[in-house]
Amino acid sequence: MAAPPPSTDDAAVDLAPFDTGRFRWWARLIRFLGHLLCRTDCRPDRVPDTDGRPIVLVANHRSLADVFVSVDALGRFDLPTRCLVRATYFERRGLGRWLRWLGCIPAGDGRGGSFAAAAETLAAGHPVAIMVEGRITPPDQRDEDGLGEFRPGFVAIAREADAAIVPIAIVGTDEVWPSRATLPRLPWRGRPTVHVHVLEPILIGDRTDDEVMAATRKAMAAEIAAIG
Repeated sequence: MAAPPPSTDDAAVDLAPFDTGRFRWWARLIRFLGHLLCRTDCRPDRVPDTDGRPIVLVANHRSLADVFVSVDALGRFDLPTRCLVRATYFERRGLGRWLRWLGCIPAGDGRGGSFAAAAETLAAGHPVAIMVEGRITPPDQRDEDGLGEFRPGFVAIAREADAAIVPIAIVGTDEVWPSRATLPRLPWRGRPTVHVHVLEPILIGDRTDDEVMAATRKAMAAEIAAIG
């Protein structure tokens, strides 16, 4: 998933109406198949209350498995969500079709439109989810806090919609699907555990973009360290 920069381009993302029933169906299927590859520690069992504000979910990005794990987690929360995904993934024949079925929004192609699509999604009452690093960050490119460089688009999206930012710390997906691998790893010696921890909401208020990014990063980094 990629965080797009704010754009005033007239280019629009061609999105079909969001089918929440289809999202829930895929989430259940992914959960069933995922048991073959890993164990999932998803906590808590719900997304924290945002006092009626729209929700922008933001997570770190270590593996292509993050997309599938996120859909599984959101299904557990019964929270159908439109995920912003790097546009190049939509160019892959099978994967692109599946992403469209799931209601994902292509982002990061430089043509604009994804920011407006995210705003429309929030206005319609659906959350959006973004990987704040904008790309998979391999281990050798992560900072000491376990994270790569953040992209600021998620703050602009949340600010425009007066949304709450809900950070998610994901750990263990690169044991399931290594960052530079074409396919997931078969668990010959036991299934690894993937941790998906949802943190307390962050409200923008009168804070600057840099302050919001710093608060989001601090919360995610602390949880990653706690998971170990």
